[in-house]
Amino acid sequence: MLTLYTQKTVTDDDHSLIMTDEECERIKILEHERSLAFDKYYRFGRTAEPSLVLDDFLFLGNLQHASNRVLLERFKIKHILNVCDLGLEQNIMNNFNVIHIPMPDEPQTNIKKHFDRTNELLHGIYEKKECCLVHCAAGISRSATIVLAYLMKYHHNTLKEAFFFLIEKRPQIWPNEGFLLQLLRYETELIRSREITANDNESTEAIQMQENPIETLNEFEHKHEKDE
Repeated sequence: MLTLYTQKTVTDDDHSLIMTDEECERIKILEHERSLAFDKYYRFGRTAEPSLVLDDFLFLGNLQHASNRVLLERFKIKHILNVCDLGLEQNIMNNFNVIHIPMPDEPQTNIKKHFDRTNELLHGIYEKKECCLVHCAAGISRSATIVLAYLMKYHHNTLKEAFFFLIEKRPQIWPNEGFLLQLLRYETELIRSREITANDNESTEAIQMQENPIETLNEFEHKHEKDE
């Protein structure tokens, strides 16, 4: 089954792509953390499997993972969110729920306009207790951006917290500069709507909205530690 959405890009003359000094500094912090993680990635080698982000639910990977039916079935993946500009073979589309949102991995691509759709999609799969693979060509930029947006929205974490969490799961992630800028501005929207907080003295529970009850990443990990 295939659902296809058309993509649009932000035009080159769109001034919203111009960073402020504060945004530049915040991206430098993420870039430093990513460089440390990338050293670890090369030191320990690459994996032939997608990265497990959230147990029994969310995987992040590349086009090869999404094209491997045996691997998908082994991980009990039923849903595939494809955000690269290449489609999957008919055999995969016939046997999995494939949602294709084609987009180029370019800084001017307006990926943020898809966040509401992809967040709701992933949340629906989570509620059904089923597994989903989010992928692009390499599992580094586009798909990582979509997963980060989901973690921010439904786990109520800042971009920095979500980024540090995801980079532990998949050290090679690196959304392009335009995508990072859009994530920073998405974070600002979520802070304004009080779905996440940038204030360490304010409890997450105090700001969670009733229609958005999923636990934070810390709560998620703590729960699974107790189950082990």
